[in-house]
Amino acid sequence: MPVPVYPSSAKHFHLPEDPDLPIIMVGPGTGIAPFRAYLQERQALGAERKNWLFFGSRREKCDYAYKEDFDRFKRDGILTRLDCAWSRDQAHKVYVQHRMLENAAEIWRWLEDEGAQFFVCGDARRMAKDVDACAASDRPARRRQGCVDQANEYVEKLKTEKRYKRDVY
Repeated sequence: MPVPVYPSSAKHFHLPEDPDLPIIMVGPGTGIAPFRAYLQERQALGAERKNWLFFGSRREKCDYAYKEDFDRFKRDGILTRLDCAWSRDQAHKVYVQHRMLENAAEIWRWLEDEGAQFFVCGDARRMAKDVDACAASDRPARRRQGCVDQANEYVEKLKTEKRYKRDVY
């Protein structure tokens, strides 16, 4: 029996033209898939800059998509940092935005000092909004910008510069 498929194109959601720019990727659940491809492409191109992935799902034991690939990318030096969030492996829920807040100063350094691009892929209803809010209204942007309005302006500036890209569904 045929299964309907409805592909959509995200023309704006691609790696930077300069393969040596650092990237920060946030992809919980199925949002992880394009980032696996990004890392494969960067490895094939021999890109030498940094790649940081935030991944989250319910349980590490059964929901860690592409674990072997990411372990290999880390071993091979393609994946500089990997921060995982498992929302149901402990009493309190831990999501990717919590991992981002824990690493706010380093995220800021990658964005501001190294010109990193920021990518978000996955659930539009909750996760993407929370990640946007984290990036916009709290650390890292707020730490330097001083207030929520200025932080929102900073994130909008990143979007205008095509350094903050989202593919949410």
